[in-house]
Amino acid sequence: MATYEEIHGKRVEVLDSDPTLNTSYEGQVWYNSNTGTLKSLVSFGSWNSEANCSTTTRGRACAGTLTAALWNGGFPGSFPISQVTEEFNGFSFSAGGSSGSAHYVAGATGTETAAIICSGYDNPGPPGNRTADTETYNGSSWTQAPDVNTKRYGISASGSTTAALIYGGNKAPGNFTGDTEAFDGSSWSEQPDMGTARYTFSNGTGPSTAAIVTGGLSSPPTVRYGNTESYDGSSWSEGPDLNTARNNAAGWGSQTAMVVAGGDTPPATGATESFDGTSWSTESGTMATARNTFAGGGSSSSEGIISGGYNGSANINSSERFNKSINTLTRAVWASGGNLNTARGILGGAGTQTAGLGFGGYTLPGNATSNATEKYDGSSWTSVNNMGTGRRNLGGLGTQTAALAFGGNPALDTTEEYDGTNWTAGGALNTGRKNLAGAGTQTAGVAFGGSADPDATEKYNGTAWTAGNNMNTGRDTLTGFGTQTAAIGAGGSPYTTASESYNGTSWTATNSMNVGRQRAMGAGTTSSGLIAFGKTSGPTAVSTAETWNGTSWATTASGANARAYLAGCGTAASALAFGSWNQTPGAQTEEFTGATETITASTLTTS
Repeated sequence: MATYEEIHGKRVEVLDSDPTLNTSYEGQVWYNSNTGTLKSLVSFGSWNSEANCSTTTRGRACAGTLTAALWNGGFPGSFPISQVTEEFNGFSFSAGGSSGSAHYVAGATGTETAAIICSGYDNPGPPGNRTADTETYNGSSWTQAPDVNTKRYGISASGSTTAALIYGGNKAPGNFTGDTEAFDGSSWSEQPDMGTARYTFSNGTGPSTAAIVTGGLSSPPTVRYGNTESYDGSSWSEGPDLNTARNNAAGWGSQTAMVVAGGDTPPATGATESFDGTSWSTESGTMATARNTFAGGGSSSSEGIISGGYNGSANINSSERFNKSINTLTRAVWASGGNLNTARGILGGAGTQTAGLGFGGYTLPGNATSNATEKYDGSSWTSVNNMGTGRRNLGGLGTQTAALAFGGNPALDTTEEYDGTNWTAGGALNTGRKNLAGAGTQTAGVAFGGSADPDATEKYNGTAWTAGNNMNTGRDTLTGFGTQTAAIGAGGSPYTTASESYNGTSWTATNSMNVGRQRAMGAGTTSSGLIAFGKTSGPTAVSTAETWNGTSWATTASGANARAYLAGCGTAASALAFGSWNQTPGAQTEEFTGATETITASTLTTS
């Protein structure tokens, strides 16, 4: 047997402890002399559960990527075939525009905002109602496009709305085809056929001039395929077979880096394989739920999303995410915490997830201004001494033992300081206002925005407030977090996406949020922040959230219940959200734990 040195040209390094791991160690091997273990840093595939989709359906078509995907159509278990569209933002599903026609085991490709779906079964469905119908999606609605030349179902598609390719399928009982058609945005044209006529293979992937597909079925007699074919814009060529032949699987990636997951072998499987352009290898990760007749999407072989399908006995609505990396990923999540003793909203907040403080607000039920104060220990709230002045729509900042409450309804200028036991009067704001935000500490705080003077900024030194430079975008009902010299102000009325950073002297516009919202909670710093819940239009509250990385905003996990008029505190990795008004439950608390990535070395064994 060849030695490691003979293969790689170097010896295995002997260390007395594992090195500090980073991407530069990928593929390297070392021996830990203290533990007597041989270790290496390698990438591995894994599956993690995601939010359930709204419809329990099989045979839906999918287009898009891990963070921006859509599914359309499918068979919900009884006729009629669905016309429902669902969109996925990387964390949760939302309703999209319904298609004009029904599609079951159809082909789809493109992006969430520019997708195309073709053919499949239409209502009333099998055994014979195949359709030539084609539709394009612009992110909100479907538009009729020219029909395909050959009606069929069980097809796959690659490319975009202006350069699409469809191939294979079942034209009639027992009539399987390798027929290929190309779409240029205006019409369909015939292309060279696939080498193997089949249907219900993996959903295709790649551009129309570099497509790849694998697996599939023909019957009778039943033949389940594992062979792979690639298209170069003019012809199909045969590639290596899958390790496990299957049909009705999901696939994504490219001709040189593809993933295929699940399918029917039979029975339904959760097995995953990856392709490097030369050969298929079985991944270490297997889906938690074996399934077939489903679809998925992804921008690369390192990550993808699948949803719905058939587990061999029933339709399912569960979703799973695939990741291949040297990192162990833990997704962001919200969890229920202890309820407030006094249900209320538009209150102030300060502190951390395990040492929080809530004060003031508007009670629910009763709609009365409150001076109640409660502290949170990471599991439950305890009532403590009340504020001197009941107030709502106020600003709050600081810690559980050194908090500041300022402003509030009706346009108050008063400030109160909390020392962990009692509230005492502090310096008055220069401009009395409500619906304002704040950041910082009791002795170095900043207040900004609000009704009466929506672009005003004031700084607090532990005794008095002094005027600072105005915000670029005046607003009220906004959210703030950070420190006196490094703060973020974002959102606000009227449902703006605007975000600004403050350096202790002046405000600078940053990249905007993805969703305009007001009356939300916030936590964190100028390099790592969180905004969640609030209202995005009219009286409707939301449960969605976004994280800030110092440069841009990105969607993260949604909370359990939609609500607004709440308070929050903590960090982007460990935040607390509590209360609400005119939404129920008004006493609810949720705890946020941010996503993490941990590089883990594998211990190598010999046999």
